[in-house]
Amino acid sequence: MVPAAERRPSLFRNRNFTMLYLGQLVSQFGDWFRTVIMLVILYELHPSEAAVGGMFIASTLPMLFGSILVGPLIDRWNKKHIMITVDILRFFTLMLVIYGVEQKSLWIIYICSAIASLFSSAFQPARTAIIPEVIDSQDTVRATSSFAILTSITMVTASALGGFAADQIGALPILWFDAISYLVSALFISLMSYRPRVRVAKAHVPYFKQIKEGLDYVKGSPQLLSVFWITFARDFVLGFVYILFSIFVLEVVQAGNTGMGVGYSVTAIAYLLGAWLIKWYFRKKSFSDESFFKIFFPFHLLYGIGLGVMFSMTSWFWFLFVLVVAYIFASGVNIIIETSLMTYSKAENRGRVVASWLSSSRLAYAISLPLFSAIGGYIPTHLGGYLLTFICALSALILFIWLRAKLKQHPTATKPGLEA
Repeated sequence: MVPAAERRPSLFRNRNFTMLYLGQLVSQFGDWFRTVIMLVILYELHPSEAAVGGMFIASTLPMLFGSILVGPLIDRWNKKHIMITVDILRFFTLMLVIYGVEQKSLWIIYICSAIASLFSSAFQPARTAIIPEVIDSQDTVRATSSFAILTSITMVTASALGGFAADQIGALPILWFDAISYLVSALFISLMSYRPRVRVAKAHVPYFKQIKEGLDYVKGSPQLLSVFWITFARDFVLGFVYILFSIFVLEVVQAGNTGMGVGYSVTAIAYLLGAWLIKWYFRKKSFSDESFFKIFFPFHLLYGIGLGVMFSMTSWFWFLFVLVVAYIFASGVNIIIETSLMTYSKAENRGRVVASWLSSSRLAYAISLPLFSAIGGYIPTHLGGYLLTFICALSALILFIWLRAKLKQHPTATKPGLEA
């Protein structure tokens, strides 16, 4: 007899999920197109690493502070309306970015990109928080895997086509495509028949107390704390990976800009393979605490080992091979993270939980990138890889032991997000 888990209908028979997915398909494709072309535009306007670094600051810092501040709004307001509003606002801010490009003004580009990033700090938590409300709880891993596959496919396609399209039609049409993609996303989201499952009481609670309530909830959940700490370790590591990757491609194997493009495309393919692997694994299993010990911590450890091996390579072919293996494990870590955020939070506080998680992620980048930008040039790539392995291994082993002990203290703990 076929297990019940195998007979679950496709998520795309769910109208709300399909509309959300299609909107993200269009807007993410536009975003990756813009990411590729903005690097070219900035370097042409001001040929220096500082110009590109300024864009990273403009797109990261607003999320660091904005996400945690908008968390209570996501929990109190209709998430569908939030996403539609954010998409429309991002359309107008991107039009201003286009104006900055036409005027060849770095400052207009930076300021408008920062404003767009601030709006985006509300979109991602709202999107993550709404998914458990439009699907069945048994489909959470399938949903997060599907969105991970979507991100990988759009990343591969846009990375491969972005430069070619820019050469054929120019940069501005690509930016216009990205701007219009937000309106298309808003249209698809408007077609969702979503109604909030939980009506938050209108009793007045001071705003910063609402933020604190979200953080306190995370502190009270061992699973969520583990997710937050692994996320911090992962993104701290990634800040150095970006630097080591550039040094390896440009200096060690001297593969040039083509090598950079190939490396990012191969990374996206690895993410895609990892998402399919996780989706296949959970087709007969439900997500549970044991997923932390069988997948989450081991995959984070293996990802770190992969980084150490990868940056010890001197062959471009073997570097790419190990990169694929390492980022298959990284993809599994990412999917378990997002699934855990949905599973171990409640509908009434999920927005604050996800927003706080996003802020912790950007905090790790904000510490790592300046630190390793300053000292990374003095660390040989192979030693840098070993350092990354040490950080991943230490964080995985400590949290493995800590979470196992915490769950033994509370063996009857339930999944808060699945409570009736």
